[in-house]
Amino acid sequence: MKKLLIGLAIVMVALIAFWQMGGRDFLLARTIFSPDYSEEVVEEQQNEEVIEDINNDEEEDVILEELVYSSDELEYTLEIIGEDFEIPWEILPLSDDEILITERAGRVILLNSGVIHIQTSVEHTGEAGLLGLEKSIDFEESKKIYLYYTYRDGNNLYNRVSKFIYDGKSLKNEEYVLDKIPGSRFHNGGRIKFGPDGKLYITTGDAQVPDLSQDLDSLAGKILRINPDGSIPDDNPIENSMVYALGLRNPQGLSWHPITGDLYASDHGPNSQDEINKILPGENYGWPRVTCTSSDDRFKDPISCYSSYTLAPSGITFLPWENTIDNPLYVAGLRGNMVLKIDIDTQGDLIKQEPIINDYGRIRTIIYFRGSFYIATNNRDGRGTPSDNDDLIIKVTPNLPTQ
Repeated sequence: MKKLLIGLAIVMVALIAFWQMGGRDFLLARTIFSPDYSEEVVEEQQNEEVIEDINNDEEEDVILEELVYSSDELEYTLEIIGEDFEIPWEILPLSDDEILITERAGRVILLNSGVIHIQTSVEHTGEAGLLGLEKSIDFEESKKIYLYYTYRDGNNLYNRVSKFIYDGKSLKNEEYVLDKIPGSRFHNGGRIKFGPDGKLYITTGDAQVPDLSQDLDSLAGKILRINPDGSIPDDNPIENSMVYALGLRNPQGLSWHPITGDLYASDHGPNSQDEINKILPGENYGWPRVTCTSSDDRFKDPISCYSSYTLAPSGITFLPWENTIDNPLYVAGLRGNMVLKIDIDTQGDLIKQEPIINDYGRIRTIIYFRGSFYIATNNRDGRGTPSDNDDLIIKVTPNLPTQ
C-alpha cells in the first residue's frame, strides 16, 4: 500500500511539472485546435501548388506560342476591286476607301472614281510611260504626291520625278524633283519609295546602255537616294552623289525589312538571271560585268537568282506582322505569272520560296496596306494574254489559322 501511494505521488508530481512546463498548450494544439491536415499534407499541397503554377506558366507559354504563326500557315482571300485598267503600274492607298493607281499610258486613277490626272508630257512607248507613284512622308499636312514618268526631249527619252499637290480630285502644281534620268523604250526602272529614314529612293534602268550602270557620273542603272526636295543627302555613301547603289540592269522593286530595316530590291536580268538583292549603301551589284553570282569581290551577289526560268520580278513588299515568326518578302512576277513568297532570315539569307498566287497572269506590283496586299495585273502590256476584264486590281488578305 505504501509503495502504491509513493507511485501515485510521483505520477502526480510529474503531471504537475508537465502541465506547468507547457503540456497544456501542447495537448490543446494537438487535439481541440489541431489543423485538419498533417504536415505531410501541407507539403503535398505546396508541391501541388508549385506544379499548378508551373502548369499555368506552361499553359500561358502555349497560349503565347499559339498567337505566333508561321507565314506558311496563312491562307489568302482574294477580292477583285478594280477591272478594265490599261497597264496599271503602281498602287498607292491613301486610306481604305481612297486608292490611287498609275496607268502606263499617262493616267492617274482614283479607284471607283475614274481619271483624276493625265500627264500630257508622258511618252508611252515600249516599257516607258507613267510608272512610279508615292506620297510624301508628311502627306497629311502637305498633300504632296510624287510621280516617276518617261518624257521625250527632241530625239532623246528621259525619266523624271515630279511632285504635285493632291486636292482629293486632281493633281496640280507640278514641280520637278529630279530630271534627265536616262530613258529608253525599255529598262527605265521606275519604282519610287520613301524609306524609313525619310529619304526618297528611286530605281533607274540602264536605258539599254549596259555600261551606264557602272558609270558613277550617270543616273542610269542605279538606286538613287535624295531628299524630298531633290537635293543630295549629306550621309549618302558616295560624296556629292545621288547614287546609293550601282550595277543594276532594270530594278523595279523596293522594300525594307520590317525588323532589320535592310533594303531589298528586285532586278530584271538578261534571258532570265533575274535577281533579288539586299541593297547595301555604296555597293556594286555587277551589271553588266557579272550576272547572278560571281567570285569577284568587287560585286555583291544576290540573295536569290532565277536562272532556270524567267521570273521578271517587279514590285516587292514585306509582310510586317508581329504575330508571325517570319516576315517574308512577296514578289510580283511578270513573265513568271505569279506572286512569289520568299522567306529570308534576319541575316538576309534566303531560306525558301514558293508561289502563292499564279492564276491571274502577269503581276506588275504588290504593296501592303493595313492588313492586306494589293496587286495589279499587266496582261494588256503587249506580253500577256488578257481576258475581257483585264487589267485587274486585286485585294489579297492573308488570314491567320482559325483556332
